[in-house]
Amino acid sequence: MAEVLVKILDVVSRLRNARTFQEKMGLIAEGIGACGWTYVHLYVFDRDRQEVKSAAYWGIDEEGRRYLEANRMTLKEIETILMNPRFEQFKIGRCYYIPHTVDDEWVSELRSSGWTPAEKEKHQENAWHPEDMLFIPLYGFGGKVVGLVSVDEPDDGKVPTEQSLRPVELFVDYAVAFIEESEFKSYLSKSRNVLSEVFNLSPAAIVVSDERDKIIHINPAAEKVFGFGQDELIGKDTSFLFAKSENLQKVLDARENGNFKGEVLLKRKGDKEFWGYVVDVPVKSFAGQVESYLLMALDITETKNLQYYLIRAEKLAGIGVLASGIAHELNNPLYGILGLAEATLEENDIDMVHEYANDIVEYAREAAEIVKDLAGYSYSSQMETASTVNPNLAMQNALKMISRLGKLNNIEVVEDYGDLDEINASTSELQQVFVNLITNAIDSMPEGGTLTIQTREVGDFVEARVSDTGSGIPTKHRTHIFEPFFTTKPVGEGTGLGLYICYRIVNKYKGAIDFEENEQGGTTFIVKFPLKQE
Repeated sequence: MAEVLVKILDVVSRLRNARTFQEKMGLIAEGIGACGWTYVHLYVFDRDRQEVKSAAYWGIDEEGRRYLEANRMTLKEIETILMNPRFEQFKIGRCYYIPHTVDDEWVSELRSSGWTPAEKEKHQENAWHPEDMLFIPLYGFGGKVVGLVSVDEPDDGKVPTEQSLRPVELFVDYAVAFIEESEFKSYLSKSRNVLSEVFNLSPAAIVVSDERDKIIHINPAAEKVFGFGQDELIGKDTSFLFAKSENLQKVLDARENGNFKGEVLLKRKGDKEFWGYVVDVPVKSFAGQVESYLLMALDITETKNLQYYLIRAEKLAGIGVLASGIAHELNNPLYGILGLAEATLEENDIDMVHEYANDIVEYAREAAEIVKDLAGYSYSSQMETASTVNPNLAMQNALKMISRLGKLNNIEVVEDYGDLDEINASTSELQQVFVNLITNAIDSMPEGGTLTIQTREVGDFVEARVSDTGSGIPTKHRTHIFEPFFTTKPVGEGTGLGLYICYRIVNKYKGAIDFEENEQGGTTFIVKFPLKQE
């Protein structure tokens, strides 16, 4: 008992010198804990403004605090405890003790708003049960209730009595006397003002809709982003802001499992479409019922355009390298065509002329195939729309283009293609991913080595692996390799966009890209794409 008294006196001493309201609330919670309670949660409220706020905790970890913040008591619940006559039967002194044996609708709702620590294996008679509840009102300013304390797990493990609760009541009365009424009002007002400023000053468009998805509030950023005024949006369905029904459906489908985060096409005034990054979250009551929805949107049109141009820039850089190799390779069929054409002019034997003509056709087809490969890689406007693609074919075409550069002369290539279904992606973009990965693998083996290409199906995904026997990726660089403009190559030898572009393209088609270091040296890049949806 003496030890407890020392703790309480220490809290009282610090309370006298406390300057801020938050510090005082924290000390009151600590003092209640010192009076014999393991877990303490302190609420303050303002009946006039219908506001409740968690002001302090004691003994509750971060996870428990997050839960209580999301499921805190409502003013209606607090008033039920303090003012409903049927709760008088639970009073012990000024406190309210509600045993776990009470089977009441209101009590069940109160329990859903609480946080229960790990239950004990056995429960003895007259012992505290994890589902027992004890509430301590905070009185001040002429007997007015200004707060409520919820406590759990007494140190002695017993159900409370009027005698055991008396020290808590005395401490609370003494502690509250150090707090001015204006401090309570200022604290609640400050919280309200901060939330209001966040709403009004946020650069993200914020749209609040009711449980029927009718818009009830928008912030200034939403007016700017969507181009509509308050009077034009209030009362309309949230669907009014989406460019196409399938974009809205993505959000609605995600609501069944919680939140939505992602890129969708939105619509501003004049039916102008734009890309937005949207976060949509439900706001629930203490009973778990959806009361409203909070939708936040950022206009990412410029970001999307920049990503497109970065991809095109990297591709054009690759085309320049490929073109030099292809120009050299085109010389072979072109010289063949030229030589055969000259021979045809001097040939009188019609059979030989036919033979030369057939050879010229074959050379021309070879040249056309070379040009077709380059055109297929560089074309964008139609090719960079999603279609069904065979990953094996895309990988083989990428390898064929790289081989035209003569870069595989001192490289042993091992190909292991699995039996794959098609995936939803752009042929051009998928080929670009594989060209970039193969090029990086070859560049890591300047003295030669082994390039291993594998494809296979893993569950609902297609997996492609590109492995090299090079020097590997230094540890200090591993967290940066997918960042734009990050490169370890000398100036002029790399754009630093290759792996970033791979990352963006793979994510665009809901895939994943990662890498691992090989035990025998070198690196393996792993790309996964979901199989085509029927």
